[in-house]
Order: sequence, then structure tokens, then C-alpha cells
Amino acid sequence: MIDVVQKFEDYATAAGYEFAYGREGVKNWQLSEGVTLSAGKIVLLVDPFIETAQIDNSIIFKWSVATTIALGKKFDVTVASGTYSQLDETDLQKYDRRLQAMRSNMETLLKTIFCNDDDLELTSARVLMEMNRFDENIEIVAAEITFLYES
Repeated sequence: MIDVVQKFEDYATAAGYEFAYGREGVKNWQLSEGVTLSAGKIVLLVDPFIETAQIDNSIIFKWSVATTIALGKKFDVTVASGTYSQLDETDLQKYDRRLQAMRSNMETLLKTIFCNDDDLELTSARVLMEMNRFDENIEIVAAEITFLYES
């Protein structure tokens, strides 16, 4: 069995991102207490997986995994730059300052993990942009993904 969570955590480490895994409340606590979202820092958030067995003749031969991953950011470069995530920013300002770049980062993440690993096959990805999430008020680019790996 492949440790897919470890693959995401390894990617986060290599990219210089913070990492948080778990349910919504756990990630909210990690973002408030255990993760430092300083100037320009990005966090990779991973939800618990929903796994469905693909079975042939009563034998599991593949697992289909559904989850949501997200990249989140609170500051662009520095607080002094005026690009600190705020409730009074317009959606367009949030997009220009953080979301557009993180959308590109999400595509790079998906390509890196799934194109460079023969054990994983990405079958769908739906990208969403969300604003003012968690107690930390971060912007995120999330991807609802489905992928396969062999048993």
C-alpha cells in the first residue's frame, strides 16, 4: 500500500510549504497554533481520503481515492506591501495578489505528484478559489481530486 499522505507531505517540504492534514477543525487549529504563515509562505492542506475499492472477481486490484487538497496563503511578500489578506479587499484584489499565482502553483503540484509517479493516476481535478477561510482568514486554491493506485 502506498502512503499517499506522505507523498503530499514530501512535496510540501521540497517546495518549502507548510503542511497540514486532517478534518476542517484540525486544520483550523494547526493553522492557528502549529503553522507559521509568515511573509509569502504557502501551506498545503490535505483532507482525509475517501477510498473506494475497484474489484474484479472478488479481488481488490485498485483503489479510487477522492480528497480535497488546497494551497493557502495569508501574505504575499510583506505586510508593508499592502497585500496582507484582509476582509475589506475586493475579490479581484485577492485574485491579483494571491489566488492567480496559487492557481499556477496548484497545477504544478498536480503535475509533479501525478506525472512523476507511475503508482498514481490522476483521473479528475476540479479547482476552486475560496477567500477568507479558517480563523486565519487565508485565501486558498483548492482542488477536489480523484486518483487511482494499485492495491
